[in-house]
Amino acid sequence: MSMQTLTNDRQNWGARPLSQTATPASHEGALTRHRARMLLDLYNARMKFFPTGLFADPAWDMLLDLTHARLAGKRISVSSLCIAANVPATTALRRIGDLVGSGLAVRVKDESDGRRVFVELTDDGFARMGRYLESVLKAMSADTSLAVK
Repeated sequence: MSMQTLTNDRQNWGARPLSQTATPASHEGALTRHRARMLLDLYNARMKFFPTGLFADPAWDMLLDLTHARLAGKRISVSSLCIAANVPATTALRRIGDLVGSGLAVRVKDESDGRRVFVELTDDGFARMGRYLESVLKAMSADTSLAVK
């Protein structure tokens, strides 16, 4: 199953709208929902050309998914994020722990279902992803040789 399929599935069952207390991020700088989606698509495109697992980077996959979810005004459950990371659950849980420990993400209890926990980017994590995306877009637009002819 591809990352794109898992991402699409998660939109139907794992991602939930942000709570009333959390507000979706505005279009800060270069970080827009469209650009975050484009980055996800570019990142996942390599799976068409290289063996599955060759570029396994679950923490990065999670950061991309969490960025897109925040821009879309959605929340992602821990279980959905683990599935989408496309690695064993124990590995995914460790990477979530790494993101939380680094101050890039937080776990948030679901107020309506005490069994579920969401993972969300912190403001710092979101700002870092925005700066990263901005630097990638600048680099790509500065190199005119990247233009498709």
